[in-house]
Amino acid sequence: MNPNDMHTPVPVSADVPENVEASVDFSEIDIAPEFAEPAHAVTPAGVLPMEPAPIEGHLRKAALRVPEGIEETGGFTLFGRRIKSMLYSTDVAVIRNANADAVFAVYPFTAQPAITQALLTAAECPVFVGVGGGTTQGKRSVQLAAVSEMQGAAGVIVNSPASADLVAQIASIVDIPVIATVVRADDDAHAKVQAGAKILNIAAGRDTPQVLRELRATYPNLPLIAPGGKTPETILETIQAGANAIIWTPPSAQMLQADMMQRYRKLEGEGANPVPSIDPVSAGEVNPLEARPDIPFPDEVVDRMSAEPTRRTPFPRFFSRNRTRR
Repeated sequence: MNPNDMHTPVPVSADVPENVEASVDFSEIDIAPEFAEPAHAVTPAGVLPMEPAPIEGHLRKAALRVPEGIEETGGFTLFGRRIKSMLYSTDVAVIRNANADAVFAVYPFTAQPAITQALLTAAECPVFVGVGGGTTQGKRSVQLAAVSEMQGAAGVIVNSPASADLVAQIASIVDIPVIATVVRADDDAHAKVQAGAKILNIAAGRDTPQVLRELRATYPNLPLIAPGGKTPETILETIQAGANAIIWTPPSAQMLQADMMQRYRKLEGEGANPVPSIDPVSAGEVNPLEARPDIPFPDEVVDRMSAEPTRRTPFPRFFSRNRTRR
């Protein structure tokens, strides 16, 4: 055969369709273990998986870690970032030392831009801030939402008493998602979705899993978030009910400090050298009303100081009442 004829097209008499659909069945193919298992390396400590080591500092580290069960959620994507866990706290010290994907900042006071700015300064992750809906409503909530977006908030949260009309007003003025808090899968919840709420926060107490299931059946693609409770069982139940992200309430800084000092005293009493550590589970059992911080004053001095009334120093008289004006 002439080598020049190898690239010459050969006419075929068969009819070939324009669209050819083919599929390959890999069910009968065995994949070699070296391709199916994660890579390992032989080290002096033994055979270890080749995964990047976590980067931590000697002093700075994520001391408060969200429960591992939260990783079972599918999460939702916000501006290209995957969010599975949300930290329910406004304590800047707790926020700075937690590893949650986002911060859920709601507090029982009138929302203030100064508080929002402090939270945004402390956080290293997206922050969702409350803008009212209960005591604060109407034009002020809309203005707070606009200011929060300008400050850098990732989203705004409205309380359950907020009307669908208020949700619509906020959604029309900001380009960040509006999170509407609902307590039931009723007409009010549906109206808030129609008004522009991009995320629903289910706060139905013990009925949260049931409300989640009802809303998930109606909105299969709408991000739903909810508190997961304190135990792995309740977190898993909330996830299985349809939550995309879990709101986790960490112990307060006061509870963590009190728990740490209790363990310090116990170890010192046993003659051991205490090592600084934080146990969120143990600290979660501390009653903040009963936790007393360690102070360099005896108890009797504190009791006496709190019992003694403060004495007012008389204001000096520089002028006499009977002094005549000249």
